[in-house]
Amino acid sequence: MMHLVAAASAALLVLIAAALPRRVAGTRWHIGAALALDLALPVSIFVLIALASGRPIFAGLVTLALGAGYAYADHAKRATLQEPIVFTDVFQAFDIFRHPQLALPFPNKGQILLGVASVLAAFVAFYWLEPRSFQAPLWIWIALLAPVLALIAVLRRPLRGRALAWLKRLGASGDPAVDAAQLGPLAIHWVYALVAAGERDHRCMAAAVRIRVDADELTDPVVVVQSESFFDARRLHAAIDRSLLPNFDRACRDGLQWGRLKVPCWGANTVRTEFAVLSGMPQAALGFDHFNPYHRFARAPVDTLAWRMRSRGYRTICLHPFDARFYGRDRIMRNLGFDQLIDESAFPADAQRVEGYIGDLAVARLTTELLRRYGPKVFVFVVTMENHGPWRGRADALQSVECLSVLGETERNSVNRYLASLRNADAMLGSLRDTLEREFSGGTLAFYGDHLPGFPSAYQKLGLADRRSDYLIWRADAGPGSRIDLRADNLADAIMAGFERATEQRKSA
Repeated sequence: MMHLVAAASAALLVLIAAALPRRVAGTRWHIGAALALDLALPVSIFVLIALASGRPIFAGLVTLALGAGYAYADHAKRATLQEPIVFTDVFQAFDIFRHPQLALPFPNKGQILLGVASVLAAFVAFYWLEPRSFQAPLWIWIALLAPVLALIAVLRRPLRGRALAWLKRLGASGDPAVDAAQLGPLAIHWVYALVAAGERDHRCMAAAVRIRVDADELTDPVVVVQSESFFDARRLHAAIDRSLLPNFDRACRDGLQWGRLKVPCWGANTVRTEFAVLSGMPQAALGFDHFNPYHRFARAPVDTLAWRMRSRGYRTICLHPFDARFYGRDRIMRNLGFDQLIDESAFPADAQRVEGYIGDLAVARLTTELLRRYGPKVFVFVVTMENHGPWRGRADALQSVECLSVLGETERNSVNRYLASLRNADAMLGSLRDTLEREFSGGTLAFYGDHLPGFPSAYQKLGLADRRSDYLIWRADAGPGSRIDLRADNLADAIMAGFERATEQRKSA
């Protein structure tokens, strides 16, 4: 009788563990293949822990804790980034420990630590309080290998095609919020990951590097800056200082073009925009790999703006003032055509930092050094970090903006801190423009925001609905610039068009 009670209690705990993420996702219960996929993970976790420990209630509690933790994380991501957890997030779990300031920027860390400590203490207590009720024989462990071997088999040719066809019949749209509600928040990990793996070889082949060598190349430097969370914040409200971005305004007036940039992410997931700009590939061409192209897709060489510059004899450098291992850039950038990746270790110990990140002005100084050292035939792609959230500090030096009074104090301080760093991004733009104009008599400078900052409540209160960032492409004496709105995957072609136009003008001069 006691064994039946324990089994029933454990089954109830597993059911609740599966139900919590489904509740967050708004998933209804329908018997079918999608439900089986959604239940596969919690059931598998329970079975393995129960067999290993011989304690079904303990295994149920562990499964419940994991299900509750997943539901909390999914809810937090939806609230801050308006997107549920996707399969590539799971593979980045170790970044939580390596860089918690990036992986867990918005949830309350005190609550998380207290919750984890409480759960661990409860686990230890229940493990010792619940006696072992059975010992799993060897044949059960051998039998558990069968589904693992079956999964490996369906991922190998010739069964892979049939497995993919079956998964595609589930009707995943590619919108994770919609698919999580239709199929289940855990089921979409199986669907997205397996379909992405099955399609990857074909998609990578289409994106393979195609070296082009041009004899009549220009020898001016090319600098492309991906500015963290940059957008023209004057769009927030008419009362925000019109002189907030003087260098941006000047470069728009006398550059080639400027406008709004439709980016494939919001609030985070920088590499989506980064890869779109460098590769010129729309999200549809990446399939489910578009959630994080650096996870698997870019593990082989991909045709990019850097390769195009390299084929013209340019030295190609990526400068990112952070840990080169984050998102695997230390492995990926070579496949994207960069001769060299420079990370935060290249900056002096006393380099200016804002909220712990290398400041934009320090990045501008190092970029200038690279231009002087390797120019004029150099392509530098810069990914900044200063304006990465959360924006905790008070911006005392920045005048209070009256329109922000509708925000709560914490959010108002965060927006003010963001605006202060936005001025530094603008100063970086002006510094690089002056260097190109003064020391190289020209060159191409592109500057854009990877995504808008994560202020969902502020946008709602201030009435900002347009989630595009802003960009510009500047060359000396090219103005007046014209407004042309673009998608991120069109920006590389626009940069090359301006570069090649200058080549033709020089040849005809």
